[in-house]
Amino acid sequence: MTKYLKIIKIILFLALIAVTSIAFSYKKEIISTFKVFKFFFDRNLAIKSNDYLIDTTLHDLKLTKISIKNILKNYNYSRVNSPVGFIESYKDRLFFISNIGEFFEIIDFNKKIIKKINTNFNSIANSENFIKTMGVRGIYFDQNDDKIYVSYIYNNNENNCTGIAIIFSNLNNLKDISFSEAFRTKCINYENEVDFNEMSSGGKIISLDTKSLLLTVGDFWQNNISQNINREYGKILKIDKESYTSSIYSYGHRNPQGITKINKKIFATEHGPRGGDEINQILKGENYGWPIVAYGPTYKKNYSKYFLKNHKNFKEPFLAFAPSIGISDIEYYDKELFDRWTGDLLVASMKNNTGMTQLLNPGLSLYRIKMSEDNDKIIYQEKIFIGDRIRDIEILDNGLIFIVTEENPSIYKINKIK
Repeated sequence: MTKYLKIIKIILFLALIAVTSIAFSYKKEIISTFKVFKFFFDRNLAIKSNDYLIDTTLHDLKLTKISIKNILKNYNYSRVNSPVGFIESYKDRLFFISNIGEFFEIIDFNKKIIKKINTNFNSIANSENFIKTMGVRGIYFDQNDDKIYVSYIYNNNENNCTGIAIIFSNLNNLKDISFSEAFRTKCINYENEVDFNEMSSGGKIISLDTKSLLLTVGDFWQNNISQNINREYGKILKIDKESYTSSIYSYGHRNPQGITKINKKIFATEHGPRGGDEINQILKGENYGWPIVAYGPTYKKNYSKYFLKNHKNFKEPFLAFAPSIGISDIEYYDKELFDRWTGDLLVASMKNNTGMTQLLNPGLSLYRIKMSEDNDKIIYQEKIFIGDRIRDIEILDNGLIFIVTEENPSIYKINKIK
């Protein structure tokens, strides 16, 4: 037995020498590996805290978040797979509307004081079998006309069809808001549709000018509908503010999620298929090619259908992402608080990933897009990792940036350290 113990000790000693030798030979690599693990560990702790710091190329940021779980009714993204809600501002006041249409004002962000505002939204929505799984798709405060617009997915059980509706209200000092219907698309019959999906619905609203709105409308996974100029789906619609009649502003869209205006130029984000999320400059009358062309294959990896086909007869994207980032909202930063970001686009992403590879995931981040002075081309993009699905972005008049996230339902305030 003593003989065997000596042999084991010798083997262990030789193994120790070998390991030590390897450690010295690969000292830099081992130190780098430990640093990577430490980075992931520290970052994970930071993301789970209510306050953490992020250093970016041009500004050091402080992120502060408040949970909104307590104001949501049993919302769980992994279970319902629907938007958590959207944020909007009015004269530096911040508001949130949930996916089921409940309306709140964040009275004091630092003290986490949130007040519910009474509306008649549920009486309107519930009367027509409101699709709560997808629900509200956008909110817009038209400060020129002092009106609130909300888009949502409506459902007609009698005719087995669904579509997008817009309701509006006067601001009324944002107390006891009473909505009325303004517009709705002609509904799509889904009874015999295999691939019907209301997640691909769009729903964002902005003002085009003093007389009209723009509404993004997705294709509801009806691939041929986007090229049909007699249907409202897969389009960006122009809606008259007085008559609430619509006309097609652009077409050939899949699922346009966010939309913003830079002077007279309009930019919109759009979900691609399995790859090929886009930022598009929207021009009146242009065809953006879906479902004929895209910069990604189908979800079943059918590369022959429309992947990388010639965009010769269609409007090319301003920027395409491959792999997809799960693109959502887009906003133009024209304030002075983040002075080195002035003139840039901010784009939200939602693509999920888990585990140690989160930081390698193209989603769960805020993208800053630096453009040329005339906004005609992209100079570069910067990914700012947040660590959660970002559904919406709002920029206050004072320059502060807010985002709303879904997997851990929260509203973040992004401030500048330097």
